[in-house]
Amino acid sequence: MKFITSEDGARAATEPAPSAGGHRLFTPEQWQTAATTWPTPETAGLVLANALDVRTLAIDLSRFASVDLQFPKWTDGRAYSQARFLRVRLGYRGELRATGDVLVDMALPLARTGFDTAVLRPGQSLQAAQRALRFFEGLLPKSGETPAQPGPHPQPAYYQGDVLDPQPLFLKRPPGPASRPAPRKGEANPGWPGLALEAAA
Repeated sequence: MKFITSEDGARAATEPAPSAGGHRLFTPEQWQTAATTWPTPETAGLVLANALDVRTLAIDLSRFASVDLQFPKWTDGRAYSQARFLRVRLGYRGELRATGDVLVDMALPLARTGFDTAVLRPGQSLQAAQRALRFFEGLLPKSGETPAQPGPHPQPAYYQGDVLDPQPLFLKRPPGPASRPAPRKGEANPGWPGLALEAAA
């Protein structure tokens, strides 16, 4: 994942964006007017409002090299949902950029919901953002060990699936008695209520 400062990465709608290959940003409304005349070989970028339901977009997303999603406040997580819908439901494969009130602490959830680039707000450290991607590196295998289940993450220990790796951790565990808790004396299959009920019946 790429991190840039707001000074380097700020872009205005319909203005050239040198840091992103020189293409221009459009709102959906602006694109409706420009789509028929915009040169096909030339790339464009799309900027979406935070409150927009991206599932309602009547736009060919393949025309856009990037999509900017906005965080008005760092506590407003709607752009995370927008990113996931764009990746999983709509199949967008271009660059997703997080803009607005973007903090270092948001690095990991941004990566897991499909963002490629984060434009950090002023005062945030690029180095700290890179470190934030490895908050859970203590869960990595020890030096010299090979992960049992290699995946797209640098630290494959997340319980829930995400955009990068949709399979949850429990589905990666090998089947068999070794994956079940050992019964305690006088109890049948603790932690497995369904099996306990069958035994009781």
